[in-house]
Amino acid sequence: MEKRENLGLKVSAMGLGCMSMSQGYGSAERKESERTLHRALDIGYTFLDTASVYGTGHNESLLGETLRNRRDEFFLASKCGIINKDGKRGFDGTPKNISQTLDDSLKRLNTDYIDLYFLHRRDFNVPIEESVGALADAVKAGKNWSHWSLRMFI
Repeated sequence: MEKRENLGLKVSAMGLGCMSMSQGYGSAERKESERTLHRALDIGYTFLDTASVYGTGHNESLLGETLRNRRDEFFLASKCGIINKDGKRGFDGTPKNISQTLDDSLKRLNTDYIDLYFLHRRDFNVPIEESVGALADAVKAGKNWSHWSLRMFI
C-alpha cells in the first residue's frame, strides 16, 4: 500500500476508521471485526482511527484486545471531548475530562501511548487554551506522542 510521510512519520495513504465496528451502521460481529483489523495490517494499513465515544469505549477495547501483540505495526489515532451523559451527546473539553479520558483510553487500548490524540469537538464552555494545555500535558507525560490535534474547533 502506498505510504505518506511527513514530520518524520510514515503511514499508509489510507487509514482504517474503526467506528463502524462498534456503532453507527448496525451491529458488527466481533470475529469479523477482529479479522478485518488483522487483515488491514496484513495488507499494509498502518493508520487506525478510533475514539473513546465509539461504542462508549467498546471500540478502543476491541482494538486493544485484538491488536495487543501488534502495537508496533500501526499509527494509532484516538479522540476525546464528546461524551454521552444520560443518553445524550455532549461535549467536555475540560482538562480533567481530557486527562481522565486519555487514561481510560490507554487502558482500553492496552498501550502506554497514542500517536495522535484529537479533541473531537471543541467545548465552547471551556477556554480553548485550557483544552490545548491538557493535550500538551499529555505529550509531556509521554502518553501522547508529539502529535495532537484540534478537530472542528471553530
